[in-house]
Order: sequence, then structure tokens, then C-alpha cells
Amino acid sequence: MAPLTEQEVLTCVEAAGRAPSIHNTQPWLFLPEGDRIEVHADPSRRLPSVDPQGRALHLSLGAAVLNLCLAVAATGRRPFLDLLPTPGDTRHVATVTVDGPYTMDDDERGLYAAIGERRTNRHPFLDTPVPPEASRRLEEAALLQGAVLKFVGAPERELLLGLARTADERKRDDAAYRAELRNWTTDDPYREDGVPLDALGPWNEDDTVPIRDFTPDLERSGTPGREFESEPVIAVLSIIGQDTPADWLRAGQALERVLLEATRLGLAISLFTQPLEHSDLRALLADPTGRTHVQAILRFGYAAETTPLTARRPAEEVIAHGRPLPLRPTRLG
Repeated sequence: MAPLTEQEVLTCVEAAGRAPSIHNTQPWLFLPEGDRIEVHADPSRRLPSVDPQGRALHLSLGAAVLNLCLAVAATGRRPFLDLLPTPGDTRHVATVTVDGPYTMDDDERGLYAAIGERRTNRHPFLDTPVPPEASRRLEEAALLQGAVLKFVGAPERELLLGLARTADERKRDDAAYRAELRNWTTDDPYREDGVPLDALGPWNEDDTVPIRDFTPDLERSGTPGREFESEPVIAVLSIIGQDTPADWLRAGQALERVLLEATRLGLAISLFTQPLEHSDLRALLADPTGRTHVQAILRFGYAAETTPLTARRPAEEVIAHGRPLPLRPTRLG
């Protein structure tokens, strides 16, 4: 079958680049070669303080891989995915190869259409419950990617939100953490990565929903506090298997599928990653059987107001022309 055209490669990479990533770091590079597109990690965009193991980096890359597979399928070609295809090269996280003709089903077309609309919403949500049918569809989306999405009751919800507050408190005086926030939070309207100030949302007056404070060193005048929903809808995403870089990549695919499905359903979404950035807090959420491992904590609801899409680097900037030159040895897993 004919390889992807130059324009198709650009379209596929643009879709992949719309994936969510920790602090919108966009830690990926794409290398098109004939009938395949390689996905590589960009260690220069890793966050050592927030993400010392590289787990969140791999989740980000996994989300981009899912988008890339959907985009290849949208060209009428079957995507064949190979994770961590090069032993010893931790930067080469995936290869997507064209594998014959393919016709997307309605579900895949809906997910692909949602890529350009998905966004994180850190604003208050309406006090409107998520219907059981919507919850079921989100759970099915996770399961299709080898993950479990569990909506929690009030006691577990308060535990999770309490752990997020504890994590925030621990990091408050961490100089390296604050430096990372300064580097990746921006008021530059021309910047194409990082978290823009207009995506941060208002302060939470009573701290019922502990949204991360991205600007501890910045006075944000004119941003009044707001009340958030009284009973936030919280779910935990866990991957079935181990807790290795390959599993993190699969978890990223599952996370993105859930986020795209939520977007299709008209739901707003935000994530709590703070408790998962501390090994002891994450251990409190461990499955005693070892069958699953928590990878994300999500908040779902209906938006009281929409938020803008965050900027992305152009496809030309994240396409590597020729095999990426090796940097000094970097352990990502």
C-alpha cells in the first residue's frame, strides 16, 4: 500500500500533537520513514521535580500515540502499533506502521473528530450529576485500552482530594518545583507550549476542588475566588498489568481514549496528578492484589463556562528530519 503523503504525515502529526501532556510540555518528536512514523521522547522537556521517574512523560507520549493511530486510520490505512520497538533505546517509544487498507467505524470517527475539541477545564463545573450511561461509556473506553476507570463514592473522593491537598502543601516550598512551574506557565500569547494564564481558571474559595496552583510566585490580580461544585465527580484510571514504561504508554492511550469519549459526551474534564507525584501517597492508592496500578485521577462534569484550547507547536517543529541524534544517556523509565 502507498506510504503516507507529506500532507497526510503533517495531518497525522498535528493530531498526535493535540494530545494532553504534563504542563503542556509536548515532550515528543516524530520521525516519518516510508510506511511508518516513529514516536520519540524529547528528554529536554521532561520535568524532573514533578515527574522523576518519567511516568507522566510516558503517559503524555501514550496519549499522542493513540491520536496518531486514529489519524492514520482516518487516511484509510490500518495502523499497526509497536511499543518500545528498539531495545536499549528508551527514547524510541513507539512506531506506527501502515498495514493495509482500513475503514474506521462510527466510534473511531467520533473519537478522531473529538481530538481538536478536547481540552482541560480547571473552572467550576455545574452541580449536575454525570448520567450513568455516560459513566458506563467512559468505563468501556478505558477497558478497550486495557485499563479500568472507577468512579468513586464520597469517602474515597474525600481521600483523593485530601491527598491532592497534601501533595500541594508538600511542594509549596520546593524551589525546583516552583522553578518548573515558572518555566512552564506563561503569559506570552505567542508561545506554543506551556500552560497559559487564561487556562488556569479562578481560585477555589473553599478548596473543595484542589486545583494545582501554577503561579505561586505570581500575583494574579483581577482573578477572584469562585465556588466549585459541592460534590465533584471523581474517577481513578488504573492500568491492568505492571507499572513499567510500556504500561505507562498503554495508560496514556487509555487516558486519551477516555478524554476523547468524555469530549464526545459533552463533558468537561480536569486531572489531579499531584498525589501520583509522590511515591508514598501513590502507594496509599495501590491495589493490594497488584493487578492494577493507578495512573490518573480525573474530574468530570458539565462546564459552567468553556475554556480556550491551549496552543501546540506546529507539526513542522516536532517532525525530526533524519534519525534524532542521541543525547547523553538518559534513563526515562
